[in-house]
Amino acid sequence: MIPDSHFDFRQPALRSSVLAASGQDVRRCKNCWLCDEVTIGDQDITLGMLVQLTVLNDDEVLTSRTLWSDEVLQAAQRACTNDLNLSAVMLALRAEARRRNQSNTEMDQHENSD
Repeated sequence: MIPDSHFDFRQPALRSSVLAASGQDVRRCKNCWLCDEVTIGDQDITLGMLVQLTVLNDDEVLTSRTLWSDEVLQAAQRACTNDLNLSAVMLALRAEARRRNQSNTEMDQHENSD
């Protein structure tokens, strides 16, 4: 038995949702961690961790400040040297968070007011 699990097996796997919505297969991540060189003030996890949490189907990623940061989203466009479109991954995760009603409410409201 896994205590205090972040997994919800009633939902489709996050990586499957991302693949369907964006065409990006997060399992292609080479774990080079070069994307972790992107550091923005409102990050709470690195981009590499964001990808790995998605692969592991951990919905903690859906409420992370990193996911909802527009600055990180912009920086993610050029963060992966292995042709994984991290911006598309982030946008797909944001859409999935809204679908699951797990969005970071404060950041989501800011994004929708722009």
